[in-house]
Amino acid sequence: MPDQVSSTRARDIDRAQTCGLLDAGYGEGQLDPAEYEARTAAAMKAKTLGELDALASDLQIPEHLVEAARASAPAPRRRVPGRVVAAGVVAAVAVIGTVGFMTRGHDAAPATVVSAEPVPAPVAPGEPQPIVIEPLDPRSPAAIRDFLHQYEQKFGDLRVDEVRFYPTYVFFTRMLQDQPHREQSWSFRAGFSTSGSPSSRTSDTDTVDLAALDIDRLGELITTGAGLVGIPAGKVEHIFVRPDSSTGEGLVSVLFQDKDERRGMVDTQLDGTVVDVSKAEGR
Repeated sequence: MPDQVSSTRARDIDRAQTCGLLDAGYGEGQLDPAEYEARTAAAMKAKTLGELDALASDLQIPEHLVEAARASAPAPRRRVPGRVVAAGVVAAVAVIGTVGFMTRGHDAAPATVVSAEPVPAPVAPGEPQPIVIEPLDPRSPAAIRDFLHQYEQKFGDLRVDEVRFYPTYVFFTRMLQDQPHREQSWSFRAGFSTSGSPSSRTSDTDTVDLAALDIDRLGELITTGAGLVGIPAGKVEHIFVRPDSSTGEGLVSVLFQDKDERRGMVDTQLDGTVVDVSKAEGR
């Protein structure tokens, strides 16, 4: 039986749950930045439950997080009439003690978030108070625009195999330059950093052109989508953009979650047309 479980194919929700456990381990100092980056990249690409288990099996994870991951299950999907799309990610474990989306730069290492409020440095008499700039949330339209601008400057285009916008960072995969059979995973926090080593990909892998992403329509969905899934007080947990194998076009999944951990999801085309709604279910 254990062998059968270890070889069972992993779902998107299983990968997301493992990333949540890695977030917890990193937040508690059990993983250094390089280990965290490498394991997160491996979790995103894992094919089986056995591969996922190996990535977190040596961590001390609070039991309530483990139980939450075990109990979580995909919500049933309610199709919008006339539309058929591929199933997307249904749930993700909340990020715990992860990293800040702060000042810009290149190849910056992630910084552990500390729960205690920082003590401001004393200001000399007569000196102006320092200006505090709040970090942009990567799930906001303004931050997505900024990310796409920096992405195009770095890579010269807006093609991507897939990209996920989380509360404090962006994670994406794209083809290596002039090597269609290889891909590299990246994270974007205070700049672009590679995650793990390049891996193989088929040369005909579908990609998404983020230039076609209607950010204004996405912004409307971010504001109103929680009501569509039945949790008006819900907030965006993450945004997932990838190719839709059934249509050959880009698919955007926006996952919403409220304080009671009820989750629902809305799928749209890149132009913002809603193609699927998963009503919230949970505790």
